[in-house]
Amino acid sequence: MKSLSVNLSLEDRVVTTLRIANRWGYGLAGDELSDLLYGGPENPSDVAAAAAASSAILFQAGFATLSGQEDLISKSLARRRSNGTLAETYFRIAEDFTRDLLRHSPFVRAVAVCGSTASGGLEAGDDVDFNLFAEDGTKYIVYLTALLLGVKYSLLHRRTFANGDSLLRFLRKVTCVNVVWTESACRPFARQDEFLAFELLRSLPIAGTPHYARTLESNRWLRLHFPQIFSRVFADRVRAQEPSRLANLQRWVARTPRGRRALDAMCRRIAAVLHRVVRLSRERDSDAMARYAFLRRVKFPYDVFQD
Repeated sequence: MKSLSVNLSLEDRVVTTLRIANRWGYGLAGDELSDLLYGGPENPSDVAAAAAASSAILFQAGFATLSGQEDLISKSLARRRSNGTLAETYFRIAEDFTRDLLRHSPFVRAVAVCGSTASGGLEAGDDVDFNLFAEDGTKYIVYLTALLLGVKYSLLHRRTFANGDSLLRFLRKVTCVNVVWTESACRPFARQDEFLAFELLRSLPIAGTPHYARTLESNRWLRLHFPQIFSRVFADRVRAQEPSRLANLQRWVARTPRGRRALDAMCRRIAAVLHRVVRLSRERDSDAMARYAFLRRVKFPYDVFQD
């Protein structure tokens, strides 16, 4: 399968890569740009030369962005500086949360860290973002379990995340489940665009890595955009956990198709109520609501309650 970039110049490939990154509000360092390049990696010096020669690209202080997005340079530099002091804490939280999730949710097949934790651009108050992979028919069982576990981490780390987003005024948002992908939803994905490909490229699986690898292999279209995704090698940072009583209860209720449907439907209703409560607490925060609308748009049709 040939990459879509075969007829694109190196400059066009750099511009495409930056267009995707800029959409999420950051620029890319020179070394990242060559590694994450649309169509596959190229020699860093060639990429840097193409970026420097392009009128569509601003290359400054070791970071590149599209012209007109100059403010992203300073933001990216600040995030790169703060990342070093925060990364260890964030990954420790990610691993602890994943252990809890695997213990209490028997339907989780893989856990991937994403967002600024995975990309190396952490800023104090950022969420620890996750993409989850689950058995068919369990999307909302898994999502509600993760949501409730998130309250535990909000309480445990309320001081560390004092500058973070508020959940219910008195709780700070520490963990965030971006997407729960069931097997039938991602083998293959209905969406097959460069934005989803980049999201997967930037994700870091920390549990269930064989399942994650099989999911990528079921989506050969990824080679059209970022073929380097298939050259990455991962090992589980979090191993399988002994199931809790809650996990065993969920598995027992969901032992039949009817029981699984009923449990997932109930969890969906509960999760919807919790979402509504949180949204009501944020309705006066225009920035938070704009961010919410943006995420709903870019994650479509995989965001919760879009099925």
